[in-house]
Amino acid sequence: MYRRQKLDEDDESHERWLISYADFITLLFAFFVVMYATSTINLNKYRALSSAVVTAFQGKPGQTDAPEAQTQATLQNQSSVLKPLPLSYLYQEKKLRDQEKVRAIGQQVANALTPWIEQKLITVYQSELGIEVDIQSNLLFNNNQTSYSAQAPAILNALSAQLKNEYRTIQVEGHSDKQLFSGQADAETKRWELTAAQAAHITASLVAQGIASKQLTAIGMAETKPVSSSDNALAQAMNTRMTIRILTAESSAQQTSNVANRQEIQAGAVDATSPSTDAASSSAPAQETSQETTSAATPSIR
Repeated sequence: MYRRQKLDEDDESHERWLISYADFITLLFAFFVVMYATSTINLNKYRALSSAVVTAFQGKPGQTDAPEAQTQATLQNQSSVLKPLPLSYLYQEKKLRDQEKVRAIGQQVANALTPWIEQKLITVYQSELGIEVDIQSNLLFNNNQTSYSAQAPAILNALSAQLKNEYRTIQVEGHSDKQLFSGQADAETKRWELTAAQAAHITASLVAQGIASKQLTAIGMAETKPVSSSDNALAQAMNTRMTIRILTAESSAQQTSNVANRQEIQAGAVDATSPSTDAASSSAPAQETSQETTSAATPSIR
């Protein structure tokens, strides 16, 4: 009688996991092949496939254009769409966005200073440089002095609350009218000293309110930049003012680059481009002729 032979447990294969592992590796390889194939799209074949699917679902076979049917002009238009934007466009977009941000800051400042703006004592402008806040000096200082008036702390507190978190360059300019200190000795010197001292005083107050000192610049302008050329009392009040200017990013970068690009001039160096005495004397008639031509061609600025 035949007896079944007992299988020894040791005869079982312990490497059956390799089959599952090989299947997994195969599927993973196929997955990566598909992913690679879809990552490199042939634009013409993609359009042909898309058109074929559309016509198949619409029941209008035979209307699919072959990829060769596309004209050269169509391909050029498609390639032009894929070109990167020029740097000039990106720069202009960045400039416009920054101007919008600066305008929003100006609106916040105007809202904070509304009581004085309604009284025509403060005016907020937007210029190419940024936001300019013109404050009549008699609103901040007592009778052409550097001591603050009673309203000055409230104005500076409202202003600094809007500016201390903006981290932008701020210029503080002091201006005066040409009639200030008229008839006194050294009137022009006094105007320079007063406007510079008032600008420095406001700058120190803004620093005390939390604005970083490296963001601030104090400038005394005396009577060099009047807003009105009249001699009446209203014009004098408009000219005697403090201007607080919040610069745009472009204006601030230009000032920084101007300082960074300075070149030292050594003493005793001879300018190689300077003409000699003989050359200057020989070219004198030609220079006179060119000056006459330039003066005749250049229009006067009125």
